[in-house]
Amino acid sequence: MAIDRATWRKCQRVVGQLSIPAPFDPDVFISALAERRGRIVELMPMPGGAVQCGALVATDEADYIFYAASTTRLHREHILLHEVGHLLCGHIGDAKLEALPKLLLPNLSVDLVRRVLGRTDYSAAEEQEAELVASMVAQRARRRSAGSVAPELADGLARVGSIFDTR
Repeated sequence: MAIDRATWRKCQRVVGQLSIPAPFDPDVFISALAERRGRIVELMPMPGGAVQCGALVATDEADYIFYAASTTRLHREHILLHEVGHLLCGHIGDAKLEALPKLLLPNLSVDLVRRVLGRTDYSAAEEQEAELVASMVAQRARRRSAGSVAPELADGLARVGSIFDTR
C-alpha cells in the first residue's frame, strides 16, 4: 500500500508539533507528551517472549501502551513510537487485542475483552499512519541526537576537539 500525500502531510503536521528530546529517550519523550496532553500514559511491559509487538488501550483515566519487554532497545523504541503514533493520530478508539488477553488475563476470552473495551483491530490506513509517525519521530530524533552528546562526555570531547583547532 503506497502512502498518499494527504497521509504524508497529516503525519508531518503531527510530528512537526512535537518536542523531541536530544539525546532521544522514549520514556522521557512519552512522559513529556503525556504532560502536554494532560493525560496519563502508562508504559506496560508484557512479560515473556511470545509476542514482539505493542498495543494501545485507552480508558477514561489513562492511555496504556503495552510493549514486548524481551526485545532489543531499538525494537522497544519502535514499538513505543508506533503506539504513540496511534495515540497522536487519534486512533484511540481501537486496539490490537488478540495478544493482550492471553498475556495479561489468560482466563478471559478475546470476545469478552472486546465487548468490555469496545475495540476492534486498526485499519490498514491507521497502521500506516502510526508506522509513518513512528518512523518520522525516530528520524527526527536521530538527526537531533547526532549533534548532541551526553553531558559527561561533552568536556572530554571539547578537549579532544581543541587539539585539532587551527585558529
